[in-house]
Amino acid sequence: MNNINNKENSNLLQQIDILLHRLQKQKKHIKQLVEIGRALSSKTKIENVFDLMLKEALDYTNADGATIYTLSADKKFLEFKLIYNRSLYVKLRDSDDHPDWPKIPLFTSENEQELKHLVTYVYHTKTAQRMDDVYKQDLFDNKGTLEYDTKHHYRSKSMIAIPLKNHEDDVLGIVQLINAMSEDEQEILPFSDDHLLLMNSLASQAAIALTNKKLIQGLEDLLFQFIKSIAKAIDLKSKFTSNHITRVAKITDIITDAVSASDSGFYKDIHFSEKEKKEISISGWMHDIGKIITPEKIINKSKKLETIVDRIELIKLRFEIIIVNIEKKIMMLQKADGHSAEIQELNNLRLKLLDDLEFVKSKNAGREFLLDEDAERLTEISKFRYKVDEEDYKLITEDELKNLLIKRGTLTEEEFAKMKEHVKTTWEMLSSFTFPKQYKNVPYFASCHHEQLNGKGYPFGYSREDIPLQARIIAVADKFEALASKRPYKKGKSLSEVMSILGTMAKNDVIDKDLFEFILESGLYKTLAEEVLSKENTGSFNIKDFCK
Repeated sequence: MNNINNKENSNLLQQIDILLHRLQKQKKHIKQLVEIGRALSSKTKIENVFDLMLKEALDYTNADGATIYTLSADKKFLEFKLIYNRSLYVKLRDSDDHPDWPKIPLFTSENEQELKHLVTYVYHTKTAQRMDDVYKQDLFDNKGTLEYDTKHHYRSKSMIAIPLKNHEDDVLGIVQLINAMSEDEQEILPFSDDHLLLMNSLASQAAIALTNKKLIQGLEDLLFQFIKSIAKAIDLKSKFTSNHITRVAKITDIITDAVSASDSGFYKDIHFSEKEKKEISISGWMHDIGKIITPEKIINKSKKLETIVDRIELIKLRFEIIIVNIEKKIMMLQKADGHSAEIQELNNLRLKLLDDLEFVKSKNAGREFLLDEDAERLTEISKFRYKVDEEDYKLITEDELKNLLIKRGTLTEEEFAKMKEHVKTTWEMLSSFTFPKQYKNVPYFASCHHEQLNGKGYPFGYSREDIPLQARIIAVADKFEALASKRPYKKGKSLSEVMSILGTMAKNDVIDKDLFEFILESGLYKTLAEEVLSKENTGSFNIKDFCK
């Protein structure tokens, strides 16, 4: 009797141990599922979520191997993201160069659904599939499996494949497990209904992670496309500065990448993350968004006298009226005797007016800086008066003179002040947007491209400490493009001239001296020149001559 009781107690204790073991295992699975849920609600990389998911799948099913495939961008292939195999000591990610794992085509050469492979069948039918022995079935082509097994001395047997479906029932990928093992690892078992139930749950979680990633990526792509379209629209406002924003954005990206990749010199410790690079790039694309409200008559003012029309035509007409009148007087005097002195005087006046007209026309173009002696001559011409039929005629009005006396370019002080407002408008517009957290500095970086390290910039007069490297990069890109490109009032400068002017700016703390020297010494100026300068303007720039 005692022996029977002892045996029953022993059996009971064994059952209790088994239950405790199962409870412990179940507790572990619940903890793992909670961890996966936490990962889904955080900003963890999709690969990390997949890691957790496959770890749980392998633990629960005791499977020997697992693979996650995701749908390619063109929706024509399944591409592997993660591969595990415990007995073969394999752990691969999609970034590894592994020729044994090519993309799996979802369609035949005739563009029909490919249904001969397990994972492609699961993709097209959107249903999970199980096989107790992959060698003992004729539904799917197992040629690839046999080749892999032979090459690696492996035996693939039980398999299960589950589709990763989003809320719209679209398949985003496939999870595949191979060889469910017994607890002693000595026997390959079929995957059970419990395994399938858990895998469907994990697949749903993985699909959520994929959907969230694609949604976030899609929103970011949309934001960037929207930003580029706005920039392009602003570029199109002017036939003279077309593609300025596009070129500045590209130059900004080139400088950013070079600074980040530098492993020596001043920037050896500066390494921008991909998100930081994108933040700078977006800022470059957005730096002139404020020009959206700048009047086109200011942006497109190609001549000093230009309003709706170029008022040089009115001035030419006044000159011509007076010159024609003088010529008539000369002809009348020539018919009479004794007026040679008067004729000579009138002829001299006619020649002077013709010369003055050419001079005024040349100054209307706004070529670089207006010399003081040229300004004095314009003022004298504006004082000229000529009487015809008791009526005084003048050549240049007060407002026309004001425009002709513009020292540089084609804009008056008032017009230039209006143009400068675009930077403050850029800040006001962008700071009102709710950017994603990783791009929160875009308004600041974008609106600093006319600030100067010496504190004399605009719109806010920031000092050196207020202007981060990201904004300094955009400022240099903006100035390089502006100097190298053709404008209504100037030709595009040569590379030597561009670098000389930027060097002076660096010396005077207008731009970052360290950044300028980096561009010069690293040879980056050659790459920038290829983006903006014409071949004839690249010239024979020699850094040794420049540094003398």
